[in-house]
Amino acid sequence: MFAHVGRFAAFLLLVAVVGFPVPASACDELIARSSFWVRLSAPVSSFTAKRGTIVRAILLESPQCEGVPVLPTRIPVEGRVLSVHRVGLGLWHETAALEIAFVRLTPPDSAPIQINARVKVVDNARESVRNGVIHGIRSTDTPQGMISSRLKYLPSLHLYPDPYLLGYKMLFPIFPEPEINLEVGTDIEVELAETAKLPDDLAPVPRLPVIADYAEIDRGLAGLPERTLTKKGKDADVVNIVFAGSRDELEEAFKAAGWFQSRPASTHTVMRQFYAYLSRSSYANAPMTTQLLEGRKADLTLEKVFQSNEKRNHLRIWSLQYTWDGLPLWASAAVRETGATFSVRHKGFIHHVSEDLDEEQETIVRDLAIAGCVDSVGTIARPDVDHVLRNATGEYFRTTGSLEIIRVKPCKLDPADVGGSHVKNGSWRYRYLRREILTVRSDLLRANCIYGLFDLTRTAISAVRQNYSRRAVAEEFRQEAELAHGK
Repeated sequence: MFAHVGRFAAFLLLVAVVGFPVPASACDELIARSSFWVRLSAPVSSFTAKRGTIVRAILLESPQCEGVPVLPTRIPVEGRVLSVHRVGLGLWHETAALEIAFVRLTPPDSAPIQINARVKVVDNARESVRNGVIHGIRSTDTPQGMISSRLKYLPSLHLYPDPYLLGYKMLFPIFPEPEINLEVGTDIEVELAETAKLPDDLAPVPRLPVIADYAEIDRGLAGLPERTLTKKGKDADVVNIVFAGSRDELEEAFKAAGWFQSRPASTHTVMRQFYAYLSRSSYANAPMTTQLLEGRKADLTLEKVFQSNEKRNHLRIWSLQYTWDGLPLWASAAVRETGATFSVRHKGFIHHVSEDLDEEQETIVRDLAIAGCVDSVGTIARPDVDHVLRNATGEYFRTTGSLEIIRVKPCKLDPADVGGSHVKNGSWRYRYLRREILTVRSDLLRANCIYGLFDLTRTAISAVRQNYSRRAVAEEFRQEAELAHGK
């Protein structure tokens, strides 16, 4: 039997439209270097943005003062574009750059809060962030570009590109969009560069209602397995969330929260996913590998992506034979994938997972609650679950072992959350000309044996460093696991 626990973690206090208020904090400021999450409510593109362009968002996760959220979610957040470098035709820049400062929070019935917050992370994006600046990708830096523009020239002494190969690439390119396009719904973690003063008249922050009685859930979940299994019987993901609600309510809730159902594996979907890998683009309905719970395949497989094929949040959901308060129960294994690589050992591509499994639980609660689809939440402790675990591909991760209970309620997708989210970066003629210019420019600079050797050396050094880092992390996790088992 699972033990009860009153773990009212920060994510239970993040969002709610109704609920019990959190007592007002004595804090009067947000300290520098504290971070929080916002979600764009209007698109931003390096192609159309200019210095001073307004960036509009909503508060996704409240900043905290002494561990207590101080602002309600969904309040307006305003930012400004500080600088932008667009690729344009590719005559001057090969990559885009975009710097945004968020400058104002607007709580209800209170004075606006002036802040100076810079971008720290763009969630599930292929772009990188360095010193608050979002850096785009080089569109010719793809698997095709690496092989045909660098590795091809290693066995030779060619100091100039192959004209026939260059012509082929210009006719049949795999060419990702080089501009930075941040669509509506993009989640951004920001960090305060300076301390921000809080107004004196801030209202208490509401929180999600907490499930009061666990007795019936305890009885129903007593025999619930802790892990899912691969088709070969290996331990895979951790069962870490239980939903209460009908299937229709569950599907509508995740649709409203911006999640997509994955498609079954087939020749078409596998090829579509492979193209996403080659073109460094996303595939919102990418297939998932099969995992089993009590010998059954998942009833629902859901995922959330932005622009990256390598990064995604995903969960598999199985129906349970038990009910609670007249509602069907659903067990889920939720994981965040942070990168992909080709594994010789596993004979194919594998995904790396986040080291913090509990972070994914919080993300799902946050996404469903911000969409207004959560009735109440709770936590059941599982003290017998190991806190350091490995999945089927040997990836280590940490977890408290807790089981989150989420009671969903009927909700609908808000059209404002998706409307007008796409940005066209010029006409097709403009984009075609840019593609040709960037292809020729890249080959003139890089399609030779000198750059090929440089690129191979850089790639090898990076791979060695990553491998060393992962081995160090794995050793740390292994020692933690042995210590936990008293070895």
